[in-house]
Amino acid sequence: MSYIVLARKYRPKTFKEVIGQETPITILESFISNNSIPHALIFCGSRGIGKTSMARIFAKAINSNEISEDSDIASDIDNGKCLDVIEIDAASNNGVDQIREVIEISNYSPIKCSHKVFIIDEVHMLSKAAFNALLKTLEEPNKNTVFILATTEVEKIPLTISSRCQVINFKSLNAEKLNNLIETVCNNEKIIIDNDSINLISQEANGSARDSLSILELLSNSLDSEISFSEAIKKLGIAPKNKVIEITKEILDSNTKKALEIISEIRKSGLDSKKFINQILYFIRNIIYSKLNVDTEDSSVEILNDKVLAEFENYNLHEIENIFDNLINSYEKIYKSSNSDVLIETTIIKLCLISDYFKIEDLNNNDKSKAVSTDSKKKVKKTKSNNLKKNLLNKDVEPNKSDIINGSNDTNLENNEASHDNFNFKENKDRLFESKSIKNLFENFDCRILEVEKEN
Repeated sequence: MSYIVLARKYRPKTFKEVIGQETPITILESFISNNSIPHALIFCGSRGIGKTSMARIFAKAINSNEISEDSDIASDIDNGKCLDVIEIDAASNNGVDQIREVIEISNYSPIKCSHKVFIIDEVHMLSKAAFNALLKTLEEPNKNTVFILATTEVEKIPLTISSRCQVINFKSLNAEKLNNLIETVCNNEKIIIDNDSINLISQEANGSARDSLSILELLSNSLDSEISFSEAIKKLGIAPKNKVIEITKEILDSNTKKALEIISEIRKSGLDSKKFINQILYFIRNIIYSKLNVDTEDSSVEILNDKVLAEFENYNLHEIENIFDNLINSYEKIYKSSNSDVLIETTIIKLCLISDYFKIEDLNNNDKSKAVSTDSKKKVKKTKSNNLKKNLLNKDVEPNKSDIINGSNDTNLENNEASHDNFNFKENKDRLFESKSIKNLFENFDCRILEVEKEN
């Protein structure tokens, strides 16, 4: 017998075997129990979460009283041999001619089953003409004919089609469900694996059961069924977490040189630069969630421990959010670009300049300065003012340039310190934009803060 990949071997064949889709199962079972089978359904959700598998199970359920491998009908459907259950890949059969063939076949009664079922996968890829050809048949199909349309992009399906169907939403699987699946498969396949590797696989799968089993199979075959965390991150091209933390801090500190050196190091070590940028993106997202103490069931969000979070305690949440926002926009371009290395370097430079522009450390220092007593402030101001007067009266001593810039009298000095304590971007933006390189940078890139200030 030929080798069967894990994703196919452990594909669910009954409703009980499907994981993480309780709501769709309840809806479909109610259709069957009430004998009210819809003539058209849309299964929508992200990839690898069981849409097509559920379509096959539903086809078995409405055509056989006993859903088991012993049932001839169920076995034929599982093996793709049932003439009454037809699966079509709309990605490669998206023309009007192929849909006309489907329409013609649907006019014939079932041969062996009680219902003729058409499962059209990736239905959103059908052409406009194909959708139009399907419209009338989908609204008034032949008796005992059921259409199941599976899609990852339901928004691309015309409303004239979706309004004639029962739309059932499938959700991505959380980390707990994926971890249990991986652990079960490892026990059955005699694969040795640690908990860190299980968590890593579920994170990389991003809510997809199929992806999690594909990743597990890759690691199992390449590591001789003994998977360790250190070896797993190497095989998957994932950078160590300390590197992600390090470059995030360098970006927030506006240390462009060091950040670019880390990118170069990642590239030389053979790791995937695009995946590294994605790691940074998700790590910054974790920082935001952790700082806000947001309680979420999203498996892709990791609440950082106190030790890691302490390293980012002095960074302003507003600055972090803007870095996150710009990185999202840049990552989409990086992912699609054929020259991603240069675009990654440009993105890192841009993020460092944005951090420098906001001057987070100065803002934090301003907050701290508010706690200083009024008397101590007056003493500092008086000392600076006296020194300035002495320098100006003494012809042999060259005036301190910083004193002249800050103010030539007590009033100017006090106003300058007051403006430092209450920094106003609008009043100081002309001075901030003196640098042509900074001005050009923010004109070329989509810095949201700049646009807000221009409007004001």
